[in-house]
Amino acid sequence: MINSASGKILIGLTGSIASGKSTALACFQKLGVGILSADELVRKLYQKTFVRKQVTAWFGTTEPAQIARRVFQDETARKQLENFLHPLVWKEMQTQLKKFSARCVVLELPLLFEAGWEKKVDLTLLICGSKKSQKARLQARGMSTGEYHKRLQTQLPETEKIQRADICIVNDKTPQDLEVKITQLYNALKQIYQF
Repeated sequence: MINSASGKILIGLTGSIASGKSTALACFQKLGVGILSADELVRKLYQKTFVRKQVTAWFGTTEPAQIARRVFQDETARKQLENFLHPLVWKEMQTQLKKFSARCVVLELPLLFEAGWEKKVDLTLLICGSKKSQKARLQARGMSTGEYHKRLQTQLPETEKIQRADICIVNDKTPQDLEVKITQLYNALKQIYQF
């Protein structure tokens, strides 16, 4: 199926924190696939005056680390922020999609299932990281185990994501191993969708 709104094949890429989503996205980009990152679009939205005003009214700041600490401890605040940002992110994605000449675009959507966006894409791809590899990535980012668990609690359990995803890739080895898997998937999808 091809997404009727964009005329492109849209792949929704998701996974738990530190699972390797960004690495997978970079692999797709190297293969010539169009890519969009919801997190990157949120960063750009934070530069817009109306977004900064609203976020400051709610949180007293637009500093991402301070907002993250608050929303991962306060479900009401998190939902309020998501309800405000998600429609803006999707609208911006629709605008950006028009600029791609590639027939296949991968959308990195950390909250793909939580936001109900699986209905907006043609295929869902879940990257599953091993506990060992996730721990190493978290340490490299300077994130504490406690903060990691707080963030995980705001997302669907990985077992449920596995059941809902069209394709799951286990990322438990090296970045090079993940790149091989992404390349194999890309070649298979290219055959299926003829792009």
